Amino acid sequence: MTTTNLYIVAEPLQPDRAIKQRSRVADRQSPVTRSKVETEPQIRLWKLCAEVASARLTGVEWIGLLLLGVSALSALAYGFFELFNLFNSGALDQTVRALLTK
Repeated sequence: MTTTNLYIVAEPLQPDRAIKQRSRVADRQSPVTRSKVETEPQIRLWKLCAEVASARLTGVEWIGLLLLGVSALSALAYGFFELFNLFNSGALDQTVRALLTK
């Protein structure tokens, strides 16, 4: 079995601090007067998708969504129907009694 030597550092390493300090010294800028970086305008994802999506594709998506919803609802109705039949047939009572008598 091998062991590992762990070196515990008294202060966590922070490489970003040294880089920032060097760049300030090199540029001779105070931390208060930094050059402002201009940000680019953000493009929202939904706007980008709305421009790319076609009207025909959205119709196909709606039809697929409706078919999926109908199949989910019919599966749910079938499950409740079978559960209702299980409770009314007495099979559940017979199974519990058989298991308790063992």
